[in-house]
Amino acid sequence: MFESKIKPSVSNKLVDELGREFNSVRQLAKYLNIGKDRILRKLKKNEPFIYNGHTYGLKNVKYVGYNNFNSDNENDRMYSYDNEENEILMSDEYKEFLETKNVAELPFEKYDFDVQCKDGGKKYAIALFSDAHIEENVDPRTVLGLNEYNMEIAEERIQKYFVNLVKALNEDEVENLIFASLGDLLTGFLHDDNIQTNNCTPIEATFMAQNLLYSGLEYLVENSTVEHIKFIGIVGNHSRTTKKIQHANGYAMSYEWLMYKNVEKQCQLANLPIEFEIPNSEMAIINILNKNYIFIHGFQIKGGTGISGILPSLNRMSLKWERIFHQDKIYLGHFHNFMSLTNIAVNGSIIGYNTFSLTNAMLYEKPLQLYDLYDENGLILTRKIYCE
Repeated sequence: MFESKIKPSVSNKLVDELGREFNSVRQLAKYLNIGKDRILRKLKKNEPFIYNGHTYGLKNVKYVGYNNFNSDNENDRMYSYDNEENEILMSDEYKEFLETKNVAELPFEKYDFDVQCKDGGKKYAIALFSDAHIEENVDPRTVLGLNEYNMEIAEERIQKYFVNLVKALNEDEVENLIFASLGDLLTGFLHDDNIQTNNCTPIEATFMAQNLLYSGLEYLVENSTVEHIKFIGIVGNHSRTTKKIQHANGYAMSYEWLMYKNVEKQCQLANLPIEFEIPNSEMAIINILNKNYIFIHGFQIKGGTGISGILPSLNRMSLKWERIFHQDKIYLGHFHNFMSLTNIAVNGSIIGYNTFSLTNAMLYEKPLQLYDLYDENGLILTRKIYCE
């Protein structure tokens, strides 16, 4: 096997098929991060050491059937000659290398694409805005430090929401926006603890909410690529002035319905290009490019707390509505947890995690709102517009 007698030891130099030299077995073992005994066992058998696709042998020794480590010619280092058979003997590793090399050098056939793709046309977005509960107080000690909320934080989060929404609209080059305010912008005196812990009265909260809402809409008009805004105003369950929900005249007993009307009047006075849809019903149905979208607050859905709990009830309600309205998608808030499915979208919240969420083991999520981008082909993407 050997053409010269050299006993392997730690002082012998080694070389691989690429011509790299190592002063000793110890140095090679350290380079490969293995024990030197593994290398010595092969060398003592008059065989080269093969590791991780490379072949290492003693310098000045020719191994029959393996690479010639003593040659200055790169091709010679890749294989050796068997003088008796007078043929090239290649290692299995080098054969695999040649096969890979031949495949890599095959010429690529290029295709000229001349396919007429459907143009999606003008893009439009649906941005949800709900569940701010601006006058509600969340003491971080009551939610294990997961959240803190007061009127100052509410103002900051709403401002950040509109700033981040404008960034998304400009990035997506949106020309038409459906801005759906789905209710519960204020908490009201719905429960006893709200009366005891809220930071102000429902009337004071209504004025603050309408000022923030109007300011946000004005900011959208002045800073985004949007040419037309359709505003949808849906009342929530927290803004009612009655003990129980009244379906026949619920809109007329809601602070939010009054707020939406005030914002509409102010936008008209300021000549803002915003079209208002403030229904007297609990829902609005909007048709866009032959697609029907339902917008509701969500208190109509009865079921467990948390997203998984409401799905059965929401699906049953969706099937009932589909027989009447043939909707393509339902948008709702109320549950404070983001969810986006093909036919249903549930908004997050601006208030974030509160004691109700903790008590009912609801999923924790940061304050955020849902945003869907469409063109004529359909839904393109869904974003989370964060409020922090």
